[in-house]
Amino acid sequence: MPDKPSSLREYVDDIIDDALARCTACGRCYEVCPMSGYSQALEGAAPREVVSQVLGVLRREPDRTLGLEFIGICTQSAACIPACPEGINPMLMLRAGRMVALGSLGDPKQIEGREEPQFFRKIDTYAALQLDDRELGEWHDRRLP
Repeated sequence: MPDKPSSLREYVDDIIDDALARCTACGRCYEVCPMSGYSQALEGAAPREVVSQVLGVLRREPDRTLGLEFIGICTQSAACIPACPEGINPMLMLRAGRMVALGSLGDPKQIEGREEPQFFRKIDTYAALQLDDRELGEWHDRRLP
């Protein structure tokens, strides 16, 4: 059994190392992401290219705009997890990429953090809608025109 990470940095580095070793950049995580259709910056982007650029962010490569955009729109829906044919956790991969991009691990900052002052109010409003499974599915399946 591998040793437990001794720090958050070591834990995130383990996630990054695992993603870089096992991710084939097939693009399935991007294809099933309920948020990918809401980004104009990603409109028409090839799923393989988007995920390749996420891996580039994890490698600390410059100019990975599509990867940074995908990292930025992740809402942790976890739809990507069962879709991954390699059995990795793409949601964790994107979270680690976000930490790299925000400069949280000592890297140069590539994106700004989001501030959402109405976050909990929006959650309360969304929960009050009491959508059933069919309605939730329709909402998640919507795409930009």
